[in-house]
Amino acid sequence: MTRPYLDQLRDAAQASERAETEFRRFAERRLETMSAERVRAYRRCQLVSDMIQSALPLPEPAECVAAQIGCVLSQAGWAGGDTGYDEVSEQLGRVAELVRADLHGEPGAAASMVVAALEEFESWYRERFGTEFPALQPNAVSAFQPLVDF
Repeated sequence: MTRPYLDQLRDAAQASERAETEFRRFAERRLETMSAERVRAYRRCQLVSDMIQSALPLPEPAECVAAQIGCVLSQAGWAGGDTGYDEVSEQLGRVAELVRADLHGEPGAAASMVVAALEEFESWYRERFGTEFPALQPNAVSAFQPLVDF
């Protein structure tokens, strides 16, 4: 036997459950987005850090820029014979030149332009190839991930 007040309480409980489920879906999507943004930000940071490490020991401009480009493109899976390699090298070279100028030339102005140049390169790459620059994409994760590394 059902009672109106019991139905009213059941309806309230079910409405709360639906609201909770909806919120959990929203929170999961938001966490996925935030996590992807965090991973991308750290990958960008590491990419520029690798460029700096490649550039530090090489004060000669052409050699310095070439070392940075070679380092980043090899990490991204690009090889010298690949179609578009020269085009990508040229575009990335703008970022590399600013890193070189900051480290070995005229610091200040160049340093303030590195992030903007990287963003321009990323935009150009997405437009040109229809995808993120490979060094910024997450690596494929295997199905099995051990909790303890022996």
